[in-house]
Amino acid sequence: MTPEFALTLSFDGISLLRRVPGGWVTLGDVALDTDDLRGALAELRAEADAVSAKGGQVKLIIPSEQIKYLSLPHMAQTDADLQTDIRAALDGTTPYAVDDLRFDWSIVDGWVYVAAVANETLDEAEAFAKSHHFDPVAFGAIAPEGQFSGDVFFGAA
Repeated sequence: MTPEFALTLSFDGISLLRRVPGGWVTLGDVALDTDDLRGALAELRAEADAVSAKGGQVKLIIPSEQIKYLSLPHMAQTDADLQTDIRAALDGTTPYAVDDLRFDWSIVDGWVYVAAVANETLDEAEAFAKSHHFDPVAFGAIAPEGQFSGDVFFGAA
């Protein structure tokens, strides 16, 4: 399912985005230090509901600070071999066991770009969104320039 909305989570604040042809537009932002975080997020949810019956269904955008990015040479491996190589490259690069990570990759110009996140981080993001009456349907990230090609997708919520 491709949601019409995304909730971006960062250490500065939360933004609600709506999908439009060619990308996303911001419907609203909430600073984390706002006096009434619950109320401000309820207003974002109401704004989404006002423009769509599926306003609460969101893709959760995980902050890049919570993601491990790395690159490997692409050697035309099969998908299974590539996943094995990615898992080996990730081993020991985070405080988590590789089995406790979700990852996505893209291949560009002979390189494999990897984005990995802890399942614990995804669980916390999902719980936070649900506690504010959003319905997470997928996880993603917006990679820094040169760290990944395309949208990072960590799967369904």
